Amino acid sequence: MSVKKEFCSSSLKDAIANAAAEFDVDEDKIKYEIITEKTRYFGHSQREIYIRAYPSGGSEEEELTLFIKKLIERMSLKLDFRITNGKGFLKVDFNGGDYKLMLYQNGNLLNAVQYILNRLFSDAVGKKIYCECEKFRKNREYELSNLAHRYAKNVRKTGKSINLKELNPFERRIIHMTINKYSDLESKSEGNGFQKVITLRKK
Repeated sequence: MSVKKEFCSSSLKDAIANAAAEFDVDEDKIKYEIITEKTRYFGHSQREIYIRAYPSGGSEEEELTLFIKKLIERMSLKLDFRITNGKGFLKVDFNGGDYKLMLYQNGNLLNAVQYILNRLFSDAVGKKIYCECEKFRKNREYELSNLAHRYAKNVRKTGKSINLKELNPFERRIIHMTINKYSDLESKSEGNGFQKVITLRKK
């Protein structure tokens, strides 16, 4: 993956230009993340913006593909995969003889693989990485949305809050998005780990 360097300037445009000059590439080939913005006072305000930037040579997806292949080999799983470009995300779709192992215990391995790929490659490819296997997430999303609607009606009827069992980030997102459609209800995640409990209650 490309080496990242930090750059500072009075504007984002200038910081990107500095990065392009350093890496000797066109500005549209620079990928970056804003680290922080500061304003200093020396009789007048002076804005400084810090970015972490790196050149995109178009090889990031190739590195991602090779990494997934090696990961499958190391896990000794009989799996195939396909990477497709979506709007704002890359989708890695797994299938094959060992797909049930990816989905065992609510897709724990699928979630773990998605977490690892995002930590290692999300910045490099400039997109979030979404892992799917045999339409597991699509079906789980439908199931959780229906569950949230059912619990929402229960909370409205009884006025009592409901605690859902521990859920992973993907599952919690579905619950929160569904409950946000109810103006008189709210949902709150509680816990410090990867898995958290969601409480549904009236506002």
